[in-house]
Amino acid sequence: MIYSWKKIVKFSLPLLTLTIMIEIFAGQILQGKQESLLLLPMFLISIPVINSVGGNIGSVLGARIASGLHVGYISINLKDKEIHDNFFISLLIGFITYLILAIVIYFVALLGNLTEDIALIEFIAIFVLTGILLISTVAIVSVFTAFLSFKKGLDPDDMVAPIVTTFGDVMGILFLFLLFGLFGVGI
Repeated sequence: MIYSWKKIVKFSLPLLTLTIMIEIFAGQILQGKQESLLLLPMFLISIPVINSVGGNIGSVLGARIASGLHVGYISINLKDKEIHDNFFISLLIGFITYLILAIVIYFVALLGNLTEDIALIEFIAIFVLTGILLISTVAIVSVFTAFLSFKKGLDPDDMVAPIVTTFGDVMGILFLFLLFGLFGVGI
């Protein structure tokens, strides 16, 4: 495949424009919940961490799948063993990462007196569950985006990262608020 900057711009610009609009929507969700989040500074600090880890893991998964499709060791088939292995490894890495980050953020917030009287276990549960839900959905989106773009003759490397990170930003916020409701925190 010969790369052409004109082709990359032609196919990437509309996608990037769309993802910018979606990110603005995600910002509006946060704006609407601003009062709740100001009461929970520890969780306000956590949102960028949750979203960046989810987006990073989803993008790495997408890049691995794109490379596998280009080279031929991954087929466009959901039963492909490489897809399953990469999906599982993404979840495992995400779980470990979110667990460590939850503990670190909690104790840093504790030092800054920002824990809002929430127990360590409860914070870890919300943080890790948000992360696992996020990685699971982002991984699915990553796989399907890579497959669909590859089938359409587009370079998955140009398509997966913007879609996954945008989707991850929106879903990370929504999952966090969903778990706030389930745990009865700050709402």
